[in-house]
Amino acid sequence: MNGSGKRRWLTPGIASVGAASFFSDAGHEIATSVLPSFVTGVLGGSAAVLGVIEGVSDALTGVTKVVGGPLANDPARRRSMATGGYLVTAAATSAIGAATGVWQVGVLRALAWGARGLRSPARDALLSSLADSRGYGRAFGVERAGDNLGAVAGPLLAVLASAWFTGPRRDG
Repeated sequence: MNGSGKRRWLTPGIASVGAASFFSDAGHEIATSVLPSFVTGVLGGSAAVLGVIEGVSDALTGVTKVVGGPLANDPARRRSMATGGYLVTAAATSAIGAATGVWQVGVLRALAWGARGLRSPARDALLSSLADSRGYGRAFGVERAGDNLGAVAGPLLAVLASAWFTGPRRDG
């Protein structure tokens, strides 16, 4: 509450969900930015295989959102589902860099995107429980803003990391 007796809409919980969305999206956008060259250039996969990996992963996200919806209705389960989903997404996405075969990339990407889909309803239900009903729009706006800013920061960080690790380009 602030001095006028009104409940503050931006609570530490809402800010934490926004920050988690930012860091999660930035992290998986970094991986997504370099995934095509990694699969085709480093691992020798084809563009068609990359398309299958992405298609299956996106489909799995949708399916796990449907499965996760009823599970997120349990208030005792929400926090652990959201937290676990963020952790599994980050771990599986990070592990893609250690893959030595295209099939490993496919399994890890599917695992990451499945966890991402499962956490979404739990995150949204958790966010609803953290916000006052008059502040739902603002609370969800904070989460979406974090996600969108991460979507911009991730590819920029990928470009910077790529330039840092490969150095300036030398022709000839």
